Amino acid sequence: MRPVRTIFFLTLLTAGTALASTAVRLDTPALTAAATDVVDGNVVSSSSVWTADHRRIVTHVVIEVRDTWKGAAHGRVTVVQPGGERDGIGQRVSGVAPLQLGERVVLFLERSGPYHRVVGLAQGVYRVVPVEGSTELRAVPAALEGLELVAPPGQTPAARTPVPLSELRTSVQAAR
Repeated sequence: MRPVRTIFFLTLLTAGTALASTAVRLDTPALTAAATDVVDGNVVSSSSVWTADHRRIVTHVVIEVRDTWKGAAHGRVTVVQPGGERDGIGQRVSGVAPLQLGERVVLFLERSGPYHRVVGLAQGVYRVVPVEGSTELRAVPAALEGLELVAPPGQTPAARTPVPLSELRTSVQAAR
């Protein structure tokens, strides 16, 4: 009876660690350096598809670019994110920030052929929201749910906090 209990306990331990993704903590300069494009845009559509090998589901999110802060992205870009739901089957990837139809976002993107992917998983997503009682817009970092971050060797990146949209833009342009 004891070996079964040990196996059950080990299974619980490994199951807990499988529920998170791990990434290097990236601050604005590091996100900017890793990105080919940084855009301020609106989510206009989203659709999930099977990969060619039918083993994974990915979601194609179309972004209408309002402003390009780095790179050459313009018009509409398609961001491919791991996970989604297709044919009644859902796949969720820890650390990926879902992009909702109609929301305004700032995305740190890496171009890959005709598509883009978000740099640093959820770290590369900021949601743009109005400040109550003001015309000011604020860039709010996406939640890092399911994402374990480790500091780069010898560095302590700045904390992720909401900032005025104009301040984030200035930080990106200074880091280009």
